[in-house]
Amino acid sequence: MVEATAAEDVYDALVLGGGFGGMHMLYELREKGFKAIVLEAGENTGGAWYWNRYPGARCDVESLAYCYSFSPIIDREWRWTERYAGQKEIRSYLEWVCDRLDLRKDMRFNSRLTEAHYDEDACIWNFKTEAGDTYRARWFVTSPGPLATAIWPDIPGRQQYKGVLAHTAKWPQHDVDFTGKRVGIIGTGSSGTQAIPAIAEQCEKLTVFMRTANFTAPARNKKLTDEDYAQWEKIREQRRKEFRTLERTGAGDLFIDEDAARRRLQPSTAFTQPERQELFNRYWEHGGAMVSGLHRDVLTNPEFNEELAGYFRQKVREIVKDPARAEILEPKNFAVGTKRIVVGSQFYETFNRDNVDLIDVKKTPIERFTEKGLFVDGKELEFDVIVCASGFDAVTGSLTVIDIRGRGGRSLKDVFSAGPNTYLGLGVHGFPNMFMIGGAQGPALLSNNAMSNEVNVEILIDMFTYMRDHNIAEMEADKAAQEGWGQKVEDMVSQTLFSTANSWYVGTNVPGKKRAILCYIGGVPPYIEECKKEAESGYSGFNRKVLESDHVSAEEIV
Repeated sequence: MVEATAAEDVYDALVLGGGFGGMHMLYELREKGFKAIVLEAGENTGGAWYWNRYPGARCDVESLAYCYSFSPIIDREWRWTERYAGQKEIRSYLEWVCDRLDLRKDMRFNSRLTEAHYDEDACIWNFKTEAGDTYRARWFVTSPGPLATAIWPDIPGRQQYKGVLAHTAKWPQHDVDFTGKRVGIIGTGSSGTQAIPAIAEQCEKLTVFMRTANFTAPARNKKLTDEDYAQWEKIREQRRKEFRTLERTGAGDLFIDEDAARRRLQPSTAFTQPERQELFNRYWEHGGAMVSGLHRDVLTNPEFNEELAGYFRQKVREIVKDPARAEILEPKNFAVGTKRIVVGSQFYETFNRDNVDLIDVKKTPIERFTEKGLFVDGKELEFDVIVCASGFDAVTGSLTVIDIRGRGGRSLKDVFSAGPNTYLGLGVHGFPNMFMIGGAQGPALLSNNAMSNEVNVEILIDMFTYMRDHNIAEMEADKAAQEGWGQKVEDMVSQTLFSTANSWYVGTNVPGKKRAILCYIGGVPPYIEECKKEAESGYSGFNRKVLESDHVSAEEIV
């Protein structure tokens, strides 16, 4: 039992991150009468969309679905301009939501969290920021975003380079002028694929350094019309319901046809090869990544997966005029969907430009940075600007860069060094009263993050209400429950093609990071059912401490 005593300036919850998940969490906490605060490292809200402002930055989920659904006011008053919103529009949307819901008064910007230490005796988290500000809260809710901690390419000598050096995930707060410049870009994942066409249009010469060719689909971006909005109004609630109730469905294929979501519940064998080819063509012309989820067995049927992979490769050969370049750009040696499907505009077409070169760094590795550029294949290539689109230490990296210490002073970084071990992606054994939005071994990475974050917020707000109603001072993921969940996650992966590829989904892009799946691959609806069972059991997978007093506000706990 934990005895409650009086204290000042203790929040019910401190929320890390002022993006989609953090702002929604703050709103729901306030609606339930909890006292909460948000810490955000940026000077304004936006999360990843505050930092990722490189040329061509754009969401790869359709804007009508990549937005909040919990507030009818927001739905009614905001109108998107494009099918795939750009970074500036998404950031403007989040800033507008922040003001429309009056969230800003409980958010602290320019506040980079450096320490979060748990006081076991008081059942309180103590926090410190880079600026030296301190806070205390009963609950620590993390929502830093799964792709928040940038990693630089593992190439020596970076500090020697004297030109302009930029990372797509930490872009300068000002525009970078590429006019008349010689530019090198390292990386062709989602960020690189978006940046390459935009930079190529501006610069004198662009050299693309590619390590791994990805499966890349055209976005077919366009301005949204009144007709688009009228159709969305008809199917909005249906699509959002499907996101929560139908296995492996989303809202990215909003307008392809009425049966698209349910078709993904069928195996490829339910269709003839000509029928599958016709569907491939329809999805390719429609645009977006949903072709990779056309049928439910894309990650369990190697023959169907290779058929789909062959379709992607054929499209590369059709678009890229130089056969040698097309050969480099064709994705090989991994299955469709085991790395993130890239959605872009004019990516392959850009390699038909005279001012664009392509270097396969698997054949001719980058040896080192130099003062003037990069040393490659025995010679120095000079660049005025080098852009690193080298990705992220996904999911766990955004937490391990903070000194987070739980029971007995144990470091979360040390815990996660053995793998991304959590219970339901919500909590970690040894870290009482720390709860995660978009956490490891949750479904966020393989779903529409904006909507899956809403799911996490709904689950957590129910948990917090339960704790208040039952005078629970502390809840901590049970060790056995956590191990059982981790085994379930791994068992699911072992039955799919995910186990065959190296990617940031399994952490292999970060030197020294343990190879393990970072997400729950079963989809959002089965995940929701798992969390419902947990709630119905009275949160039996969490250990707890109970207050002695029957009527104690959270502010009185120290």
